[in-house]
Amino acid sequence: MADTSTYTPPKVWKSDAENGGRWAGINRPIAGATHDKELPVGRHPLQLYSLATPNGVKVTVLLEELLALGHDAEYDAWLIRIGKSEQFGSGFVAVNPNSKIPALMDHGTEPPTRVF
Repeated sequence: MADTSTYTPPKVWKSDAENGGRWAGINRPIAGATHDKELPVGRHPLQLYSLATPNGVKVTVLLEELLALGHDAEYDAWLIRIGKSEQFGSGFVAVNPNSKIPALMDHGTEPPTRVF
């Protein structure tokens, strides 16, 4: 007889044990949040969640150049420490389901627009 039940993935994944050393947690082959953590939201429409990695810096440079040209690109920048697996928090996964930095949330649209 065929199983007719459907699988519903958990909202927050739990890892049984860490292995592989200090950096084993940053690129796990999982999708979804491993812990609950809401992201901070500042006073500007654009919220940048990143780290000073090469890809993270590219977005900051873009936003700063847009500001220098007179465009409305005010933003708040928030640190996502990938060495501490903060990219797997529920708030960050809601912005970027791939759990990769950088990620940008535009609260100037309704509903807010995710860019990752």
